[in-house]
Amino acid sequence: MTYYKDSLSAKIAVAAIIAALYAVLVWALPFISFFIWQVRIADCLIPQALILGMPAAIGLALGCFAGNLVGGLGIIDYFGGSLTNFLAAILGYYLEKHNTNTGLKRVLITQLIITVQTLINVFIVGTYLSFIFSMPLELSWLGILIGSLISLNLVGFLIYEALRKTNLFTLESKTANLDTAVQYIKRQFGSKIIKMKY
Repeated sequence: MTYYKDSLSAKIAVAAIIAALYAVLVWALPFISFFIWQVRIADCLIPQALILGMPAAIGLALGCFAGNLVGGLGIIDYFGGSLTNFLAAILGYYLEKHNTNTGLKRVLITQLIITVQTLINVFIVGTYLSFIFSMPLELSWLGILIGSLISLNLVGFLIYEALRKTNLFTLESKTANLDTAVQYIKRQFGSKIIKMKY
């Protein structure tokens, strides 16, 4: 499903980029990334694991760990958030692999899969934040649910759909070969865009 799946260096690069983006978004928006009522914009990267797979799952876990260091909520948040991101990402990826539908049905099932990712976030993060802040469990779940619907089901879904339309992630594994990838991009966007010397 992923164009880089045979390239270890590309997998490492994807994991590093996702980790860095996630951490930076948390650091840049701390006032909406922590506590019970939050809209963690960095979580919009979680649905991208539906395309990017295990490298994204690892990047999301590492990025969450780094990002949560600034929140000061302690070891439960550092490791709890990282585990949540990893589980949501990898489960979403494996579910989406079986989504072979087309058209509106494909979109609806993808949205359902992202909702599963949202619920993982709600029940794990919402539960331990309830403990940390001594808040009613239902209130904590509600706060995380509202924020996750915005960041995952809305923003994350829109980004995911935009990535799908590029076709770069649906190529066969042979496009891990640089020359094949370059030829594909030239065909799609015109030979004048890319001028490379081999």
